[in-house]
Amino acid sequence: QVAEAVAQPLLGTRRVTLVAGGSGDIGVSRLPGEILDVVTRLPATVEALTGVSVTQVCPGPLGDSS
Repeated sequence: QVAEAVAQPLLGTRRVTLVAGGSGDIGVSRLPGEILDVVTRLPATVEALTGVSVTQVCPGPLGDSS
C-alpha cells in the first residue's frame, strides 16, 4: 500500500529526468532502487514528522522492522 501511494503521482508522468553522481547504477536501472529507498525510509520519516509510529498504527509487514 505504501509503495502504491508513493508511485501514484508517477502514473501521469510522461518524462523522468534522473541525475546521478558517484558509482552504481545509472539511468532507468536506478529507479527501482530509488523507489525502494523511499519506501524503506517512509516509516521513520512519518514518525519523525508526526510523532506517530507506523509500527503501532499498521502492524505487520509495513511496520515490521525485523
